[in-house]
Amino acid sequence: MEDKVIITIDREFGSGGHEVAKRLAERLDVPFYDEEIIAMTAKSTGYHEEYIRDNDEKAPELSFGSVFSAMDNFQTSPFTKIQEEEFNIIREIASKGSCVIVGRAADYILAEERHVSIFLFAPFEERVRRKLQIHNTAEPENLYDVATVEKAVKHIDKQRRRYYEFYTDNKWGGRDVYDLLINTSRAGIEGAVDIIEAYIKGGKDKDLMSDLQI
Repeated sequence: MEDKVIITIDREFGSGGHEVAKRLAERLDVPFYDEEIIAMTAKSTGYHEEYIRDNDEKAPELSFGSVFSAMDNFQTSPFTKIQEEEFNIIREIASKGSCVIVGRAADYILAEERHVSIFLFAPFEERVRRKLQIHNTAEPENLYDVATVEKAVKHIDKQRRRYYEFYTDNKWGGRDVYDLLINTSRAGIEGAVDIIEAYIKGGKDKDLMSDLQI
């Protein structure tokens, strides 16, 4: 694309966020960042990729009673270093040009940068069905049952919500936070890409938020 466009995509687990973001980046011919951020963080921090992946998009587990006593240790912990480095990498990526970035509170981190923020969602049952099909097709020798996937979807949704709301002043999935909220169960993966592309092109020559201003 000739004009710089930055798209951040947050998503419920199983809503197809990774696939939508990847196809959108291909459609727009711009760089795509999801797992790539983990590799970049590993390179810059020296931590193993698996360690970073295990702590990716997670808020610290601090109980109310231990918050104050744990703050000094938290400020210098490897966990904190990972989050800070991911945020720095996101800012650096956005400063270089057009891109599509998945998750990691990128919409909040890039609040000072003109961008389009997307939240993808779908009914719980649809997301469970989608993840069950994806896993069992990829690993037929290790089939999951519905109960296992339901637990995973609930757990990762909770994890992402806690992460986003810990590091931002916003509500994860809140309608006042994002430019577009798309139900991928209705729109489909390709349909979601079409909607985002149309929104970007529709706002090409104007402030994308102008229609919301009073």
